[in-house]
This record gives sequence, C-alpha cells and structure tokens, in this order.
Amino acid sequence: MESSRPGRTRVTSVSLRVETLEAIRARAGKQGVSSYIEEAVQRQLQREALDEFIATAEDEHGPVDPAEVAALVESVRAHHAAHPGDASSDAA
Repeated sequence: MESSRPGRTRVTSVSLRVETLEAIRARAGKQGVSSYIEEAVQRQLQREALDEFIATAEDEHGPVDPAEVAALVESVRAHHAAHPGDASSDAA
C-alpha cells in the first residue's frame, strides 16, 4: 500500500487498547489509521519540543508571567476575529 505522507515510512507494530483503536478507526475515515496516528504523534512531538523550548527559556529568563500570556492570547484572538480567513495572520 502506498503512503501519501512525505518521507520514508517503516512498518512497525503498536499495541493499543481496543477502545482506542475503535475510536481511531471511527475518526480516521479515508485518511486511514496509519496517517491518523502519524499526525497525532507528530503533534505530540511538537508539543514536547515546545515544552522543552519553554523550559529552557524559563531557565534562562525566569518564569513566564501568566498575565502577559493571557494578554497575548487575547491579542491574537482579537486579531483573528478582526481578520477572519487571513492566511498571513496564521503565521503570527
């Protein structure tokens, strides 16, 4: 079976709970279980890399102020609300 995912692939065996696999199959649809799991794992790897980046930055500069984070989040939300569908705003 050919993969539409870029890059090399390798077949491996992964054990999942029956309920988890059933939920994946229900959501994956035509995308397929392998692609669904690949995308989920890629998101997790990105989260972990971001967590490591934040930890390194906090070690160097001190903890992030939650009020500043909340203000920035609100600013981004307001921007997206004012500019719906603006692809350039997604890069911010």
